[in-house]
Amino acid sequence: MRAELQRYGVTVVALSKDSVEDAARYKARDGLELTLLCDPGLEVIRQYGVEHHKAVEASGRSFRIAGNSLGLIPSIKSMAIPTTLLVDEGGRIRWIDQADDYRLRSSEARVMAAVERAFGEDPGASDRG
Repeated sequence: MRAELQRYGVTVVALSKDSVEDAARYKARDGLELTLLCDPGLEVIRQYGVEHHKAVEASGRSFRIAGNSLGLIPSIKSMAIPTTLLVDEGGRIRWIDQADDYRLRSSEARVMAAVERAFGEDPGASDRG
């Protein structure tokens, strides 16, 4: 969506709970071309009110019964709820889309409709026709 967003002057900035090292690795692995900020302490994530308190993560430690390893120990770990925020140049939040399912992200159609509502009609539409 980069080209479409650029027509509106929108810059994408992602906020991750990962460490700087992990985020850099994921960014390279996934070929992401965006600004990625790290918030491993969830300080900014909490300020936006998008902390997810019920995320279950399997730790690297396994549990044993009678000397047999039976699996990884689950733990509850805070993380960010996948949320798309549209923030204007004055820092005002113009639109929020938050998933009920942490595995889902905002659809392109929803994001572009919000961008058009917040910033006006597609500035390139008159050029196309």
